[in-house]
Amino acid sequence: MKFIFILFVSMIVLGFQADALAQISPSKPLPPNAAAAKPLYKPETAFSTTASAWALKEGTSTIAGQGFLKAQGGFIQTAAGETVTLVPKSPYTDEIVSITRKDGFFEEYSGVQKDPEYEPFRRVITADKNGAFRFEGLPAGEWYIATRVIWFTRDQLGNVALNGGLLWGVITTVEGQALENIKLNSTDELLRYGPQ
Repeated sequence: MKFIFILFVSMIVLGFQADALAQISPSKPLPPNAAAAKPLYKPETAFSTTASAWALKEGTSTIAGQGFLKAQGGFIQTAAGETVTLVPKSPYTDEIVSITRKDGFFEEYSGVQKDPEYEPFRRVITADKNGAFRFEGLPAGEWYIATRVIWFTRDQLGNVALNGGLLWGVITTVEGQALENIKLNSTDELLRYGPQ
């Protein structure tokens, strides 16, 4: 599996926790040579509360799974202690996800200047010690889900490298149905789950 090696990561966590359609704050310290973040990206698509209103309703769907990556040597690294974020899919979030994945923002949406009205529409939890997560009471709809898996390695010269990356998925929920085995395990693909 191809891993993202990113040496520039900001210590500042801005809002997609501020938002994994959140800012996902680092659970591990960053190397002292981490470069400053680039300027915030401002979406061209306007945020619409109407387009996302369905996501605020209570429902009967469940999403549960685990975030993990396989490191060199076959060792499994998990999203233990990381933020897992669920946000409704809309033209606004479509643009942000597209830019985030293309530009390789390490903390999803932390590099994006988000509309202040967007905040209430995201759902955020913390993955457990095994990188597992569970969202309950969800309405039917299409969601983006994101978390990250990172770890540090040091080469023979003592240089520190940041390994892993941001894991994204698209999930379609249906009333009364549970998706219990979601595997967020790719930095390359936008994984899809549920009815298409």
